[in-house]
Amino acid sequence: MVRGLIAALFASSAFVHTSIAEAEPDAQPGPGPQLNSGVRRVDSDAPARPEAAAAPAGGPTPAQPRSHRTGPAPREPRATLPEGVPRGEPDTRARRRVALGRTSEERQVSSNDPELRALAEAEKTLFESSLHGLEPGWSWLPDGGAAPGVTEVSASGLPPAPPAAPIEVSAQQLATDAEWLRSLAMPDLPVRMDERVVKYLKFYRDSEKGRAIAHVWAKKSGRFAPALRAEFVKAGLPKDLIWLSLIESGHNPTIKSPAGALGLWQFIPASAKMYGLTVDRWVDERLDPLRSTQAAIRFLSDLYQRFGSWELAIGAYNMGYGGMSRAIQKYNTNDFWQLARYEAGIPWETTLYVPKILAIAIVMNNKKAFGIDGVMPDPPERFDTLLVKPGQSLHDVAAAARVSSAELEQLNPQLLAGRTPPAVEGNASAPPRWPVRLPAGSGVEARERLSALASEEHGAYRARFGDTLQSIAEEHSIGADALAALNGLDKTEHLRTGTVLLLPARARAVKPNGRRVVVVPEGTFLYRARRRVFYEVRSGDSLPAIASAFGVQQTELLGWNALDAAARLHDGMMLQVFVDRECSLDAVRHVTEEQALVLVAGTPAFYDHFEALNGRVRLVVVCKEGDTLAALGSRYGMSVGSMERVNRRSRNDALLVGEKVVVYTENPAAAGVAVGASAPVALGQVSAPHPEFLPGRATGGPSGAAPAQRPARATTLD
Repeated sequence: MVRGLIAALFASSAFVHTSIAEAEPDAQPGPGPQLNSGVRRVDSDAPARPEAAAAPAGGPTPAQPRSHRTGPAPREPRATLPEGVPRGEPDTRARRRVALGRTSEERQVSSNDPELRALAEAEKTLFESSLHGLEPGWSWLPDGGAAPGVTEVSASGLPPAPPAAPIEVSAQQLATDAEWLRSLAMPDLPVRMDERVVKYLKFYRDSEKGRAIAHVWAKKSGRFAPALRAEFVKAGLPKDLIWLSLIESGHNPTIKSPAGALGLWQFIPASAKMYGLTVDRWVDERLDPLRSTQAAIRFLSDLYQRFGSWELAIGAYNMGYGGMSRAIQKYNTNDFWQLARYEAGIPWETTLYVPKILAIAIVMNNKKAFGIDGVMPDPPERFDTLLVKPGQSLHDVAAAARVSSAELEQLNPQLLAGRTPPAVEGNASAPPRWPVRLPAGSGVEARERLSALASEEHGAYRARFGDTLQSIAEEHSIGADALAALNGLDKTEHLRTGTVLLLPARARAVKPNGRRVVVVPEGTFLYRARRRVFYEVRSGDSLPAIASAFGVQQTELLGWNALDAAARLHDGMMLQVFVDRECSLDAVRHVTEEQALVLVAGTPAFYDHFEALNGRVRLVVVCKEGDTLAALGSRYGMSVGSMERVNRRSRNDALLVGEKVVVYTENPAAAGVAVGASAPVALGQVSAPHPEFLPGRATGGPSGAAPAQRPARATTLD
């Protein structure tokens, strides 16, 4: 996770920590594992029936069935709920079962910084029109007249609206503005006094809302700014780049955007991993101020190397370096301020992003000029670092440090499961110890208490494709609840392939008891170079994911298992898959043919098996004169509805003497009834329709290939 954390988190006096090894003084941290059958309708707009309105309360009307009685007349409804009565709330867990995953609201949940929200609202007013009377750069010194305004870029992509009437600015006002701007100390970033930069500066100086935002940020910045500044100086980059993180996150290390960006520097998972951050279910180093800052330094360095301009590099941090490169090529200019003025040159957000960062950098370097010099910054982060073993519970560490678990979790937001990550067998890079941050001054005593604390040893298990919490628990003869609690898992969590889980030391792998029942469609597939295995579908699985895991085509899965490509797979379905004989399936949960009891749907063995589970026998009864489905069903303990369903015919159909009818019974020796052979009677061969007569299926499955036909007899395939 964090390499060299003990020697460096923020090696400045502003971010002080003490490193304490738990057992070995020279232990060093290293990277972690990378790895109803009925429907009731209520018509609120339907008119009331006349007979219902005239009926006396409490008694049936002549038009009503005797089983239905009219209740007392309703009281006049209240306009609101009575005071103190709680309103109903949606059952989130039930909604997840319906949605087979997170609900729409959960997918949209994000945190936000109140100052960032306030600034975004202010921008809607600030940048409705140009700042008239000023030109870009330092060339707008007062010369006795107002310079022409600059046309604003349309945020909608439509042609720009006609410019507003110029605001008359006196030469004296221009001179005053110029003098004030020239009196400001500049950050160690190149600054052009573009009109948007000036607007932001005047907002922070003159607007009550702007001054409030600057006041809060000046206070918040004390927590991380000194340490971040030290890291940038050590890397040889402009130290005022730290204000980029203020605009990104408001210096809130746990803030999350709707797009999934996280942390001080708002990395998305892909970019975080590209720059060396671990992002898995145990650790998310985007939440680690040091590690995420180191990644941001590398990213910004690469962007500067690519563009050679900090304005372009900062803009690319916001919009992506590919988009910035395309804009430069399209408009044939590498001047950010020029690109910001072209219609559709760069995104409107990026047009404001760079001036916003430069402006706040100027503000933070000129606190007196903006009235925030009297703000007392928050104290910098201070902590000790204790190296603990893999899989160590933070609850135990908190007890040893004599602090609350909540306080420890606040210091270690990157440890997502309340534990340090488990060690993985065969992973040479797994660290012998993991760094855990403690309140400053508590580390030495915590180390001594923790070493004397007897804690349970744990094993590790790497999840395979198709694993579920329940299947892993059954395979190791432990309770699913205990496994979930140990690993900080939600019981509905979808386990990713390769996820490392802790197992209690008492857990032992057990062989499955008996063979798994697998139902396959009729038709036989024979491959010379393949073997058959079976896969149990779990909630959230898709055909593409299953096909990829086994190295086969989606169209093959459709043909082998009589599946509809447009329908959704259901939890518990068993799919037969023909894989290459040399294919390794160590990372895929599957059932081999030797471990399976294979039943072909609709065959005698199929019916015998499933009816035996219900304590019944399937018989074929030879009809006698006067027999009906209802009578036979009554005789054998079946409802007339069940008789219809089993025999695929109406209860009103006449039965002929000698005709055979299928019954499922618990009393096969009913007196006076002739019983036919136990083998079932075929209900008629159904021929496959010609593909031309299948609506919407002429082009086959999603890949466009023709749908595979199931052979009626064994077919040998290469």
